[in-house]
Amino acid sequence: MAGGMTKRVVGLNRLSATFLRQTKKPGVYLDGGGLYLKIAANGTRRWFVRIVWGGKRIDVALGTVNVTSLAEARVHAATIRKAVVEGRNPRTAVTDMRTRKRRSGLAGSMTFEAVWNLHWELKKVTLATEKDRKAYANMMQRNVIAVFGARPVADIQTGEVVEMLRPIWTTKEETARKVFERARAVFTYALTTGHRTAANPCEGVAELLGKRIKPVEHRRALLWQDVPAFIVSLRKRGGLVSSRLAFEFLILTATRSNETRGALWNEISFAECLWTIPGYDEVTGRRMKTSNDHVVPLSARAIEILREAKKANPKGELVFPGLKGQPLSDATLTKRLKDMGLRGEATAHGFRSSFKDWCADNGVDDHLSELALSHADPDQARAAYRRTALLASRRKLMEDWAAFCCGSPVSNKKIG
Repeated sequence: MAGGMTKRVVGLNRLSATFLRQTKKPGVYLDGGGLYLKIAANGTRRWFVRIVWGGKRIDVALGTVNVTSLAEARVHAATIRKAVVEGRNPRTAVTDMRTRKRRSGLAGSMTFEAVWNLHWELKKVTLATEKDRKAYANMMQRNVIAVFGARPVADIQTGEVVEMLRPIWTTKEETARKVFERARAVFTYALTTGHRTAANPCEGVAELLGKRIKPVEHRRALLWQDVPAFIVSLRKRGGLVSSRLAFEFLILTATRSNETRGALWNEISFAECLWTIPGYDEVTGRRMKTSNDHVVPLSARAIEILREAKKANPKGELVFPGLKGQPLSDATLTKRLKDMGLRGEATAHGFRSSFKDWCADNGVDDHLSELALSHADPDQARAAYRRTALLASRRKLMEDWAAFCCGSPVSNKKIG
C-alpha cells in the first residue's frame, strides 16, 4: 500500500495562489496527492481529497477556499493520506484535526479578508441592487481590506482601527461612518464565529477620535409666497419641454429631484391619480431615500402635466426624458434657476422646504406634511399605517398646495 501511495503522490502542488485568485471557470482542478479544487457554477470554491477507503473511492470535504487556504488544504490532504496508510478512518482524521485546531487557537489566525469573505456571503443578500453590493464591497476593499486584509483578525487592535479612520474621520464624515460600521460588523462576525476572542477593536474608537460638530446646511429655498410667481415665469420659458414640465411636477409633488427626473410611466396610475415611487428598482438602481415605496397623490394640475409630457414624448419609459432619451440631469434644473435669475437663491431640492414652510404657516398637521415629504418615521408600524390611512388627507393636501402654486402670485418678487 505504501508503494501505491507513493505513486499517487507524484506531481504535488500543481496549483498556485495566483491560480486561485484568477480562475473563475467552473470545473475540478487537481493539486496533487488526491487534493482537488472544485469551482461550482455559482462561484463557490471548495477543497476535497479523493481517496480509496474500504475498497471504495470517497471524497473528503475540506471546506471552502475562504476558510481553508491552499497551504492548509495541502496539510489536511497529507494528514488524510497518512490516516489511510495507518488504517484510520480519514473522515475521523479530519474531525480530529479541526478539533485540535480550535483548541490550539489557530482558528483565530484567519485573516481579516478571509473573515470578511465569510461575512460578505451573508451581508450581500440583504442589499437591494447589484449597484449597492458593488459600492459596499468597493468601499471595504479601498478603506479596510487594503489595510487589514492580510492581518490575522484576532490580532488587530483598537489603536490600529483609530489610525485607519483618522485621515477621513473629519474630512469625509459620511464615508468614515460607513467604513466604521462595516468594519465593526466584520469583527462582530469574527467574535460570533470564534475567529476572535478579544473584544471588538471598534469599541471606543468613536470616542477616541471625537465628534466634529459642523453647522447644519439647509438647501437654499424660495419663500413659499414666491412659488406662484416662479411657476408663472417657468411656464413662459423656452428650452426643453420635458425639463420645464418636470420642474413644475417636482414642485407640485414635493418630491426630490432624482425621484422626478427618474419617474417611469409604469409608476403612474391615471385611474387612481397616484404615483408610486419604488423604494428600489433592480434594473435602474433607483431608490427612495428611505428605501420604502412612496405613494404620491396627484393633483389635477399634476395629471395635466403628465398628459402634456406624454404628448411631447409619446414613446419610451421615462416620463421626463432628456434630449437623448436618458433621464434629465440635475444640472438641467439648476440651469433653469440660473436662467431665471435665481442662481444662489434657490435649488430644486429647496422647493421641498418651501412646501414644508407653507404647510407650517397654513395649519397643516406636521405628521401629514412629513408623510408627504416621505421623511422616515422610526416607528415602522405607524409609518405603514399612515401610508394607507392618511392617503385621503394627503390627496386634499396636494390639491390645496397645487391650487396655491398655480394661483395668482401673492408676492411682488420679480422672477425671470
